[in-house]
Amino acid sequence: MSGVVLDETNLSSEIFDGEVVAVNFATGKYYGMKGSAQLIWEMLRKPVDPTMIETALRTGYPDLDDDDVASVQRFLDLLAEEGILQPASPIASPKLPDISSRASFVRPELEIHTDLQELIVLDPIHDVDPSGGWPLRRELGDS
Repeated sequence: MSGVVLDETNLSSEIFDGEVVAVNFATGKYYGMKGSAQLIWEMLRKPVDPTMIETALRTGYPDLDDDDVASVQRFLDLLAEEGILQPASPIASPKLPDISSRASFVRPELEIHTDLQELIVLDPIHDVDPSGGWPLRRELGDS
């Protein structure tokens, strides 16, 4: 993986009390992200090389160990698998968000939820067929 950035084409996200909540309107999946996920998410808002994220985290958390670094890479891999990241040209080193209130590094966690998929992908404005009724349910995975 070279440079990456959040693919916010069909994605909306908010941060609530240190937890990232994101919805992908194309797939209908929504995500809860805890631990250091917020810090990583903020760095992914601009094109960045994943190794720069590791460098920034090591600067902010000098006691970061190899297992912690591996957890960050797994988190990034999961985001890529879910289509949340897109390739990008790195522009500059990421700025580590303020971590003064965090005593120690907490590994990022990604929770994937699919229970509302069918409702999220419904488009009652555009998915209308006069003979079929309203709304038409599109099959998941269709664009």
